[in-house]
Amino acid sequence: MRTRLVKLSVIVLIAIAVGACAASRAFMRGERASRTGDLDAAVEYYRQAMQDDPDRAEYKIAYERAMLNASVLHTDLARKAEAEGRLDDALREYRRASELDVSNRQVAAKVSELERTIRDRIEAARPRPQIDRLREEAQRAAPEPILSPTTPLGPVNFNNASIREILQFIGQATGINVIFDRDFVDRQTSISVEGVTLEQALQQLMLTNQLFYKVLNDRTIIVIQDTNQKRTQYEDQVIKTFFLSHADAQEMNQLLTGIIRLPGIPVQPVFVANKTSNTLTARASSAVMNIITSMIEANDKPRAEIMIDVQILEIARERAKQFGLNLSAYQLGLFFSPETAPTAGTGGTATEPFNLNTISQGVSTADFYLSVPAAIINFLESDSRTKVLAKTQLRGAENQKISLNLGEEIPVPSTVFTPLATGGANTNPLTSFAYRPIGIIVEMTPRVTYTGDILMSLTLENSARGVNVDVGGTSAPSFSSRRVTTQLRLRDGESNLLAGLLREDERRELRGFPGLIRMPILQQLFGSNDTQIRQTDIVMLLTPRIIRSHELTAQNLAPIYIGPQSNLSLGGGPPPLLAVPEAQPEVSAPIGGPPAPPPAAPTPQIPPGSSPIPGMTTLPPPAPPAPEPAAPPLPFPQPAPVQITPEPQPPAAPAPPATPDAPAAPQPAAGGGGRISVTAPPAMTLGAGPYTVPISISGASRISVLSLSITYNPAVLRVRSVQEGTFMRQGGIAAMFTSQPDPGGRVDIVITRPGDQTGAVGTGLLAAILFEPIGAGTSTVSITGVGTVAGTGASAVLEFAPASVTVK
Repeated sequence: MRTRLVKLSVIVLIAIAVGACAASRAFMRGERASRTGDLDAAVEYYRQAMQDDPDRAEYKIAYERAMLNASVLHTDLARKAEAEGRLDDALREYRRASELDVSNRQVAAKVSELERTIRDRIEAARPRPQIDRLREEAQRAAPEPILSPTTPLGPVNFNNASIREILQFIGQATGINVIFDRDFVDRQTSISVEGVTLEQALQQLMLTNQLFYKVLNDRTIIVIQDTNQKRTQYEDQVIKTFFLSHADAQEMNQLLTGIIRLPGIPVQPVFVANKTSNTLTARASSAVMNIITSMIEANDKPRAEIMIDVQILEIARERAKQFGLNLSAYQLGLFFSPETAPTAGTGGTATEPFNLNTISQGVSTADFYLSVPAAIINFLESDSRTKVLAKTQLRGAENQKISLNLGEEIPVPSTVFTPLATGGANTNPLTSFAYRPIGIIVEMTPRVTYTGDILMSLTLENSARGVNVDVGGTSAPSFSSRRVTTQLRLRDGESNLLAGLLREDERRELRGFPGLIRMPILQQLFGSNDTQIRQTDIVMLLTPRIIRSHELTAQNLAPIYIGPQSNLSLGGGPPPLLAVPEAQPEVSAPIGGPPAPPPAAPTPQIPPGSSPIPGMTTLPPPAPPAPEPAAPPLPFPQPAPVQITPEPQPPAAPAPPATPDAPAAPQPAAGGGGRISVTAPPAMTLGAGPYTVPISISGASRISVLSLSITYNPAVLRVRSVQEGTFMRQGGIAAMFTSQPDPGGRVDIVITRPGDQTGAVGTGLLAAILFEPIGAGTSTVSITGVGTVAGTGASAVLEFAPASVTVK
């Protein structure tokens, strides 16, 4: 016996010596790798040394120091790659730096930022779906009639005048035909508008007198009394089928029915959902159909997609205690910092000092920060006594259940008793079997918020089969189960560690003399006892990542104005008007000579001080035009302020064609662009009233965004108002128009077609600036700016033509 003990001691000492030598050898290799700058290899050697001899404090210190130095090195490499535009390499280096220093929140935030940037670039580079191009072609193939007046509308002032006469005046001033329904009732009204578009003036007149109008063609409207009967008679009905890509047809049907079907609508819209093809067919008036189209475009959005990295490890309890699964040694820290996020310090995470008054305002979960120890997971994976049960990636859409089942299914009997005959006793047993899954079962239902967070409903179950039990004379299986149900709120790429699902398996075996083995003391003397106890722990690490986010645009977040309940229409008014003058051939004078006069526009004249319509205030005639300095050729003339006469004069003859030396008319740019020009008014006269200066574009191609700056002499001119043109509203797109006049002599205009992939083309009016002369002199109205090509986002090629204005 003594010899055996000596041999066993020698074997133990040799094993300890070999282990110590292996740890020392790994430590020395780590030191050499650290001196040569190979920090990644040094980290691996130090880790091996710490595993072989976990009681040596210097091994642990060297390991943590090498991890921090390697993290700094990879961070520098990542920043260099990002500066050079190699985002994939930068993301890889940032991820490695975050793994080495999990407490560095700045690096973790940079990983999430680069992942979003790369994801957005990939999505932007994808070709447009064919269904989008087909929708645009269908919209251009069957457009609604759009009114196209020949001249802009000037100031209109009436007091107690007839509605018929007011509309006739507006028609003569803008070159449109106005006809009336046979049941039209005329009445007296007053209106005073200035600096508004024709559409806005008509809308104001219609709303205040319970009328509406219908566009028959580009030069004619019909004015009708606003009643349910008349709207039923005149409003066109449209049937349209919407092919839904992401939304459910039944849910969309319920949404539209609850929003659009309102009491008071003359003709209620009808919706029919087709579940098989996931389409929605609607029948409504053309104005209501535009609202339905906007609502479907805002709600038919793809769901966000999530990739979840799942790592499940089963660890022996004794080994887990040895490595400190309480995680205190590896700094699983919970920090309280209500004012600012914790900053990375040397060797860990440090919180910033905060004022105690902050706590008096309330404490929430957003004030606490948790550093997840990813390093310990890597350490446990490399341990020989740790069993990796699962290491997988699960991908799914938000609000859809994602399940992971690692185990087996056990049949569970279920017996019911039925009578042999009707009315008899329940004596006939019928047994059926249902299968219950056991093992590790994970169920997750994620949801991506619009702020970038991930809300996850998580259920984790670790179950196993127990011993059979007798139930009513029948042997049935029993089960042991550990189950956790929780709600998580995580950032993109943030990890969550779940541990503490302990499992203890105890096996006892007793052998001996019958009867004696049941005695408390004698069973130890006359029996053989074999007891095995095994404790395990389940550690799970979840890391969700957003693969595709919500595809929202600014147009989706903007409200949809639909007007009053009795007169629903997109934008709150009638169909849009194309307030663009008719295209005229450009004329220019020979080089060095005076500019050729623009074509004369039909301008009705009346004697000063007279008025054929009672209650109308006429404007004084403008002063005779004075010679102007040379200016670039202009595509559209700007008429003098419109006035009325019972019999307007016929229009003047058109200008002669351009000389051979004149430049050709601009053509649409191949890559997107156009020529933007300022149309100069005749010579202004002090006290004669304001004058409108149009800003027009010609030869445009694929314009989606325009940002313009118009400058002038503030000592000569003053801006009274800026009106929106209709060029950027082609195809019924609700363009976003913003203007910012500066009294110092500048007007900034931004026009955007949100969500447009085709762009505006051709010739039209961008804006109209109402100038008021305040001093004698000459002012150059110049224009600069930039544009964006639709679909590509490239800069548009723009040409600018200024104008000179003389004030006497």
